[in-house]
Amino acid sequence: MAGEGRGRRTRQYNPGARTLAEYVQAVTQHRRGAHDEAGRIIHQTPKEKRREFAAEIWRRRRRRGTDRWTRAPF
Repeated sequence: MAGEGRGRRTRQYNPGARTLAEYVQAVTQHRRGAHDEAGRIIHQTPKEKRREFAAEIWRRRRRRGTDRWTRAPF
């Protein structure tokens, strides 16, 4: 239809991860370069929502004190 110039394109809504728990689970299961369900969830999550999740993860890390890299003791 699109090639013929007829009809109209649909707007597909892919919510991706809806909660921080879903997003964290997808991130921990996904392997770089793999075409899997977790990667699909990550990439379908809107950019603004991914930013919110990242901010929340860093807030929690700062609260726990795990937000800094430590150097090896040697």
